[in-house]
Amino acid sequence: MFDKIVARTGHYEQEIYDFASELIRIESLSGQEVGVAKTVAAKMEQLGFDKVETDEMGNVCGSVGNGPALVCVDGHMDVVGTGEENLWSRPSLSGDQDDEKIYGRGATDMKSAISSMVYAGRVLKDLALTEGLTYMVCASVQEEPCEGLAWEYMIEERGLRPDFVILAEPSDDKISLAQKGRMELKVSVSGKTAHASTPHMGDNAIYKMARIIADLESLNSNMEIEDSELGKGCLVVSEVNSHAPSRCSVADYCEISIDRRLTWGESAEYALEQIKNLPSVAESGAEVECYLFEEPSYTGKTCAKECIFPAWKLEKEHAVTNATTEAFKGLFNKEATLTTWPFSTNGVAIMGKNDIPVIGYGPGTLDACHVPDEYVSKAQVLDAAMMYAAIPVIYTNNK
Repeated sequence: MFDKIVARTGHYEQEIYDFASELIRIESLSGQEVGVAKTVAAKMEQLGFDKVETDEMGNVCGSVGNGPALVCVDGHMDVVGTGEENLWSRPSLSGDQDDEKIYGRGATDMKSAISSMVYAGRVLKDLALTEGLTYMVCASVQEEPCEGLAWEYMIEERGLRPDFVILAEPSDDKISLAQKGRMELKVSVSGKTAHASTPHMGDNAIYKMARIIADLESLNSNMEIEDSELGKGCLVVSEVNSHAPSRCSVADYCEISIDRRLTWGESAEYALEQIKNLPSVAESGAEVECYLFEEPSYTGKTCAKECIFPAWKLEKEHAVTNATTEAFKGLFNKEATLTTWPFSTNGVAIMGKNDIPVIGYGPGTLDACHVPDEYVSKAQVLDAAMMYAAIPVIYTNNK
C-alpha cells in the first residue's frame, strides 16, 4: 500500500505544486476567503470527490468514501497580511516556484497544505482505499484572528463528529501531539483627570496601570504549573491604550491587552483569578475580562466567541498516534519524531473543547510563517499528501 501511495501521489506531483501556487495568488485575508473557497470547492469537484459542500459560515468540506470511520484533515484558508511589499524579494502573492520551493503569502501557512489535503483524496479514490472510511478535507475560515471558531461551528452547530482530525499546520517533518492554550484578556482602570500643572488634583490611570504591569511581569516570571512536554504558561502585555482630555491632562483611563498562554493543567478560570488577585489590580479597582470575537465571515455569518482557547494533548500511545507514526515509517522508511507546537491551532476547539482527538502534521517550518519571503519545501508538500492518504487507511485497518 505504501508503495502505491508514493507512486500515485508522485503522478500528481506538479499538479499539487501548481494548485498550491494558484491558491497563493488569491488574496484571502480573514473574512475575505471567498475566492479561495470557490477555487478549493471547484478543484474537489474536478477531482471527483463524492461530496462537496460549503456551509453557512463559508467552510468548504469535501469527502471521498462513505465508510463509518470519519477522518478529517483541516487547513485554514485565511492568511495574515503581506506587510510592506518592499521587504519581499519577489511579489508577495506570486506563487513562484523553483526546483525546491514554492513562494508567497500562505505558502506555509497554509495553502500548500490544502493542496496536499485535496490531492490525497484523489489518491485514495484512485487506489480504492476508502473501504470502511470517509476521508474529509475541511478548508476552514477565520483561523488567524480566532482559531477554533470555524470548528466550534462545524461541531456544535452542524454536528460534525469525526473519529479524529489531522491538523495540517506546519510541522517540519515532525508529528505534533500537543499545544498550549491561550486567552486574550483586557485589563482596564479608571482615574480622575486634572490639569497637568496640578497632577495632585487628579488620579493618574496610567500610573495605576504601571503598577499592574509590574505585577504582571513578576507573575510571568513565577508561573507555578509546569507540564513535562509543554512547560510553563506565560503572559505578555501586548497593547497599552490610555485616554485624557489632552496631552496637558492627567489620564483618566488606561487599558492593556494580555496574551496569556495556558499550559496543560491551567484552566481559563485559574488564569483569570491569578490576575484578579494581584494586589495592584485589587487596589486600583481594575476590571479584568476576556475579549469577545464577533467579526462576520465572508458569507456574512457572525459566530461570536469568547477569546478562550484551551490546550490539548494527545497520548503517545493513542491509536491515532500509532497510525500516524506507522504511516511515517512505512512511507519514508525512518522513525517519526514527536513534538509539540508552540503556536495555537484549530485543535483548541476540536480537542481542547470538544475532546475529539487531533494530531498535527503539515508541510513547512514555523520560521517561514507570517514573515516576508514566506516559502515551503516542495518535498514536504509532497510528503504531506502521502501522509494524508496513508494515515486514515492505517487507522481504519487497525480499528
